[in-house]
Amino acid sequence: MTLSMKEKKILYAYGCPSHHNTVTRLKWLTALTVDPEAKRRMLGLARKVETEVEESWYEDFYHHLRMEMDEYRRLKRSLRVLKSYTEYEEDLYEEAV
Repeated sequence: MTLSMKEKKILYAYGCPSHHNTVTRLKWLTALTVDPEAKRRMLGLARKVETEVEESWYEDFYHHLRMEMDEYRRLKRSLRVLKSYTEYEEDLYEEAV
């Protein structure tokens, strides 16, 4: 199963190790969502998880997703810090010249 980054972020925020609970939670979120585009995306993800992911290996899939998204957030944070230091050094260079 291939997931887009938006779908991964949704599962990261609302998923849990239980396949049944995750699908139920996504369907409830679909019902509570007001925006039609977000509702369509959420329902599509709920159906994808329900049909394409076997319940027997969902827990491994979930933990792999959590590790992947934790690494993504860590790298994003590192990039943000690196950018802040780079901009600072460029300002020092402009002042020196």
